[in-house]
Amino acid sequence: MVVIRAGSAADAAQIAAVQREGWVAAYEGIISREVIDRVTAPDDGARVRQSYRTRPWQKIIVAEAGEQDAPRSPGAGGLRVPAGPGIVGYASFGPETNVLTEPWPHPLTEAGRGGQIAELYALYVHPAWWSAGTGRALMERTLARTATAAYQVIVLWVLRDNTRARRFYERAGFAPDGATNLLERLGGVQEVRYRRTLGRQRLHPGVTFRRAGRSWRPPDRTAPRSRDRPAASGQPAAAWFRPGTPRALPGTRASPRRHGRPCPVRRRCR
Repeated sequence: MVVIRAGSAADAAQIAAVQREGWVAAYEGIISREVIDRVTAPDDGARVRQSYRTRPWQKIIVAEAGEQDAPRSPGAGGLRVPAGPGIVGYASFGPETNVLTEPWPHPLTEAGRGGQIAELYALYVHPAWWSAGTGRALMERTLARTATAAYQVIVLWVLRDNTRARRFYERAGFAPDGATNLLERLGGVQEVRYRRTLGRQRLHPGVTFRRAGRSWRPPDRTAPRSRDRPAASGQPAAAWFRPGTPRALPGTRASPRRHGRPCPVRRRCR
């Protein structure tokens, strides 16, 4: 079971490892290996810890695999596959930054400072956990948290030639808004901006969310519910409930023998 929780500076080394292996797998053929090695050189998480100090507005969530979890596929490109429990993905987000007109590190835009537009800064999953629902769970959690913070819109930047990531973001409701940016420090590759409005999110039922030491798992809304069955014997559909948790309409008595359907008379069903 993968748990989504808030990240901290103590997770910096594992976050940096996921970032490096994600870069190697995702950007092969798009960014030169020399540039990737320079940007993601192992530093025991020093760059991530620095971002906690210099970017206090940034929020990081991580996907942590338990001891019983195993990767769905071998590491891509001969990458190391993590053994045992640990962080297998992360996402960072916060107010929108001024990517187009200001150099790195980008300051916040006026809409970002005003709490109107959020930005997904990064979302990486270890290649061994690709197509396992981890990235979708991180995305859903990010959208839920930014919507709860009253942001109206969220944007992100993605490499133009990263077709796999672009398909993932489009399935999450994002669409390109026409803005582009040239990343000279990464060898002149181009990135495009995606945007979507925020609203209520439907959480992924296969992932547990943890906050303040407590865990919560969204219910599986895809399973048929008893109350969705057609009404019978003139009773309203609301009279049906889940098996095992019978409830009665006013003036009736519930009967477990009838799978949650309320007894039509004021006596116990026999």
